[in-house]
Amino acid sequence: MSLLQMSLSASLLILVVIAFRKFFSARMPRTVFSFLWMLTWCKLMIPLPAGISLPVTNGLAEKIPDITTALSLPAGTWQTAGINSDFRWNILKILWFCGVLTFSLYLGCLHTVSMKKYRTAIPLEESSWILIWLEQKRFLRRITIRISDEIDSPLTYHIFFPVILLPKQTDWKDKESIKLILEHEAAHIRHLDALKKLCLAAACVCHWFNPFVWLMVIFASRDMELACDEAVIRALGRDKRKAYANLLVELDARRAGIDLLASNLGQSLMKERIIHIIHMKEKISLTGIVLTIAMTISCIVVYGAVPSGDFSMKFLNNDPTLGGIFDLYSVEDYQRVVATVKKDRGDSDPDALAMERDLARLKADNGKGEFVIYKGAFLVETETVKIAFNPTIVMRPELVNRNIPLTAETYRNDIKDVTEILENAVADGFLTETQKKRVLNKMEENLAGLE
Repeated sequence: MSLLQMSLSASLLILVVIAFRKFFSARMPRTVFSFLWMLTWCKLMIPLPAGISLPVTNGLAEKIPDITTALSLPAGTWQTAGINSDFRWNILKILWFCGVLTFSLYLGCLHTVSMKKYRTAIPLEESSWILIWLEQKRFLRRITIRISDEIDSPLTYHIFFPVILLPKQTDWKDKESIKLILEHEAAHIRHLDALKKLCLAAACVCHWFNPFVWLMVIFASRDMELACDEAVIRALGRDKRKAYANLLVELDARRAGIDLLASNLGQSLMKERIIHIIHMKEKISLTGIVLTIAMTISCIVVYGAVPSGDFSMKFLNNDPTLGGIFDLYSVEDYQRVVATVKKDRGDSDPDALAMERDLARLKADNGKGEFVIYKGAFLVETETVKIAFNPTIVMRPELVNRNIPLTAETYRNDIKDVTEILENAVADGFLTETQKKRVLNKMEENLAGLE
């Protein structure tokens, strides 16, 4: 459940970033979008503790149903717990795991095949001017440049000891084009794009069911390439834009495929890259700076305002069935119970009259959930009597008929009694461990309100 909630909450942030990208990308550097995509990745993969999230009004909290006290129902009216609800979740978990396994194997095989090809590459000659260029750059990590006849366009791979791989058919006499290529691949290394690609691949594996995550991966990969294009133009000058655009077109024509775990010079949408290079400004304008700050703050607010951890219990606690554990009477079901009581005890019986009033309120509610009547959750058998477990003591303890006032101390005793009942119910197969935990979590929440 937690992963699903994280995926759904992150989808909102993905849409926000895509909208910003659509309308404001021309005025802002692409490194900003790379940061926003990594922020979105954190939303997807790292649960946000409840204490960090910004306060958000929960509309469900305003609609807590008015729950009647438990009624003394005749034998046979108790219901077993909603175990089918957990069964359905288990099926979904199995399907999710199958998807994770499938995509993991696919990406793993794809990467293994690619790495097998890359290992056949040979190092540059020690006298090459490219090695001299590399030394002059003084990178923090040791970079290796190799040549391969297995690739059609340049690429970079590895995180800690990056390798720039150049095609064997490269025109080695064209030093200007090679410098452009090397600057682009060096930008990938500086930006840690190999690590970002690995993170995006992990997001795809974990959230394979969410189409918005795949959109995020597409746009994030594209923005990595555009950020490197910007780095090349800023390093070598705006007068190199035409030569660089021609080089991109040439390399795109050679491109054979995409490796999700490697940074490839020719794997972005070419039209967007060419337009971006042509219209790229030498310095960021004041408008661009303001937009950058505003967008970053907006995304951080969305990040904090929408919880991404396991907040399913917050919604379950406002659900009168507590996720299917407790059953509610429909009007038709309760009419039959009232008719049975009237037949056995007479129309003027006090219990029958009270039940008639409850039935009238249930009809007036008309399915809105503002007034509900519980069935017993599961059978509780003692030495002398069989009764149905009372859901009201969990959902609305203040409505339970008791001889002593409801206080934190008395409710602690209730929790002890209920815990024993729940353990027996789990042993008898009426409840699952997950459902038991839900009930006790709800009671602990009630206790916190009494203290």
